[in-house]
Amino acid sequence: MSSGARELPARSVSSAQCLSREGYTVGRTIGEGSYCRVKEISKGQDRYAVKIIAKNQTSSDFVNRFLPRELDILPRIEHPNIVKVFRILQAREKVFIIMELAEHGDLLDHIRNHGRISEDRARRYFGQLASALNYLHGKNIAHRDLKCENVLLKDENTVKLTDFGFSRFCHDPSGKRVLSSTYCGSAAYASPEVLQGIPYNPKMYDVWSLGCILFIMVTGTMPFDDTNIKTQIRLQMHRDVRFPPNYSISSSCKSLIRHMLEPDIVKRATLKQVLRHQWLEEGVAIIS
Repeated sequence: MSSGARELPARSVSSAQCLSREGYTVGRTIGEGSYCRVKEISKGQDRYAVKIIAKNQTSSDFVNRFLPRELDILPRIEHPNIVKVFRILQAREKVFIIMELAEHGDLLDHIRNHGRISEDRARRYFGQLASALNYLHGKNIAHRDLKCENVLLKDENTVKLTDFGFSRFCHDPSGKRVLSSTYCGSAAYASPEVLQGIPYNPKMYDVWSLGCILFIMVTGTMPFDDTNIKTQIRLQMHRDVRFPPNYSISSSCKSLIRHMLEPDIVKRATLKQVLRHQWLEEGVAIIS
């Protein structure tokens, strides 16, 4: 993986032209956001995904603060359950992040199309995500946007974490821990301290969001309704996590979810505690 971003010619050209000059053929659109698109590209027999960020279509705050962080972090990380980035190309108005292609889409679409996931498979996926997150936290990087849309299926046994647009280092250059104050991520996966605008520990925010992902995998539903934020916070603070009564979910799985969706961050499970939880040890989590 390249250690830095390569600069492309300054004059304005289309995305397809920029990529063509580097030897890539542009294919179908995989996904779209307010300021970026993800397309499939190929070079010879190799297929990739490219995230195309239009700097002129997003806020100056994103361009000046969040995007530089993402471009700084991406070359530093490599893990079997994190989408691999091969190259970063920069043009005047666009950034191209070329990464591995996950052919089976994202976790949210999978659940929408096929329903909730069996507990055994959820354990496998969750173990892989927890391993990836533990790797990031070990490098003092918080993701801050964990959600099912950012979990890609490489195949039926392997998931990969993607989208580091809100990621950041958790310590300043002197090694002092830095709390976050920016609202990041999606409300449905946001912890109460984030929703309330309280300076927060970004690693513990990641734990909460990962707990939401586990809940969604085993139930096929969201843990909290985010249509009314005040009501959402009230339910979170009252620990009102309700599992569908018609689904058989093990008590150890419910216990893990409740410990991760604990509103008091002093009592919330740490990632180390999550990795040692009984539920993960009940089956063989394939972390690869």
